[in-house]
Amino acid sequence: MSDVDSRGECTKSPAHTNRQKSSLRSRLQQDRQSPGNRLPGTARSASGQAAVKHNTKRKRHRFLAPKLALLLCLTVILIVKFGLVDLDSVKAAILSKVIRIYPDKNGAYAFLGKHYSSRGRSAEAVEVCAKLVAMKPNDPSAHILLGNAYHEANQPQKAIESFRQAITLDPDSFYARLGLGETYSSMRRHEEAIELLKQAIKINPQSAAAYLTLGLVLSNSGRYEEAMEAFRQAKELDPNITEVQVLSGKAYLQANLYDQAIECFKEAILIDRNHAQASFCLGKAYLQTGDRALALEQQRVLEKLDRQLAQVLSVLIKME
Repeated sequence: MSDVDSRGECTKSPAHTNRQKSSLRSRLQQDRQSPGNRLPGTARSASGQAAVKHNTKRKRHRFLAPKLALLLCLTVILIVKFGLVDLDSVKAAILSKVIRIYPDKNGAYAFLGKHYSSRGRSAEAVEVCAKLVAMKPNDPSAHILLGNAYHEANQPQKAIESFRQAITLDPDSFYARLGLGETYSSMRRHEEAIELLKQAIKINPQSAAAYLTLGLVLSNSGRYEEAMEAFRQAKELDPNITEVQVLSGKAYLQANLYDQAIECFKEAILIDRNHAQASFCLGKAYLQTGDRALALEQQRVLEKLDRQLAQVLSVLIKME
């Protein structure tokens, strides 16, 4: 309702004024709640809250980052320790990509050649080693790597050529003579192999591997006493080399020296309890001495290590 004052002007009643104020407050409240129409003070408050949340996240990340890094390191250590990942294979995979981009990386070819040979990937080993020789034709170690690759690939004539080229470049090359001796042995050219291995031992008399290879060649050629002496030398140089005991024991078996053979196989098993060949040969040695009970014991051990060898030993026991 409106009233007329003394000047004849129309004035609003108090009730009408209150309704207008209430309407204005309601509109202002709506404006504050609307995202596009917030008052400056309200906007600063929202920005402050966002900053607080951001700082909280940063503190949380700063706290978690060291723990996550430690967890990652522990995971990698456990993977490597338990052999879940072969680091050499990972390195080989990386280097195989590197040489495509940088084909002049000599060290990459050398590593890949050794890696592929040790994994039985002989064709790939020959390929990378041949590239290495092409890059470094006057490097005897490159020819030795190629010779080893050819030897593993069952290409003895090419292996011989590579090892001989290495000896031409380095007349005192120990590894070229060792590789050449092993190649001749695989071709049953035992006398030539023995001569080369003896030359290798003169160059490096501290090599257990050379004595081991010489002992094997001597044993294969029927020269058992000399073989046992070579194995003895290898054992003195490296007492923990399990194959020395096994090969030495086999030589004693062939020479009908069963007590010595048994001792060799026992020593091998002490070093490596999971060595199936050592347990198998020990069982055979016990049979030769007439001790069937101990042979059966080795047969039971083999059931857990190598069932095929266990079956062979079982047949031999039944035949006695």
